[in-house]
Amino acid sequence: MTSRNRLTALAVVFALLLIPQTLVAQGLVRVAPEEVGMSSERLDRLSLALEHYIDEGRLAGAVTIVVRRGKIAYREGVGHRDVETQAPMPADGIFRIASQTKALASVGVMLLQEEGKLLITDPVGKYLPAFAETTVAEPTDAGTFNVVPAQRPITIRDLLTHTAGISYGMGLLGNRGPAADVWEEAGITGWYFADRDEPE
Repeated sequence: MTSRNRLTALAVVFALLLIPQTLVAQGLVRVAPEEVGMSSERLDRLSLALEHYIDEGRLAGAVTIVVRRGKIAYREGVGHRDVETQAPMPADGIFRIASQTKALASVGVMLLQEEGKLLITDPVGKYLPAFAETTVAEPTDAGTFNVVPAQRPITIRDLLTHTAGISYGMGLLGNRGPAADVWEEAGITGWYFADRDEPE
């Protein structure tokens, strides 16, 4: 992969990971696509393709943003944010896309490793000091958990392979895990437990 292709791929990854309101908050302004070397006509094809998906019922709505050279060349909301009420999708709509970022972030990490800017064996704490010392939950015979220091640091590989031990509060069998109360105290509730009874 050429250096230019790597840079383009990284730009796409980071553009997709950032939400529109964050971009605007950072002072990015919208310009005519031609001002940053893009084609208005070709970018309009994005809207047509997404509207086609909406017409087919394959997609309720979407927000698309293209940033080039530090400027917003294209930003549009299509379809509906709520199909039942037919509320239109705003161009600054925010989504919880959860696991859909994993593939994009993984590509970015692989590109950075290929360029020698990081190793997947690096501890996460090297880049995020809050992760330098972590803990794990060990189950007890009584059905509770003891939180103890981890035997080794979390690595980037652990994040990529979902073996870092970071929990949303769900236990092994889909029941409440050791971190459920902490998530609820932080006001983050319902993601795994909403609209369902806990297992007996």
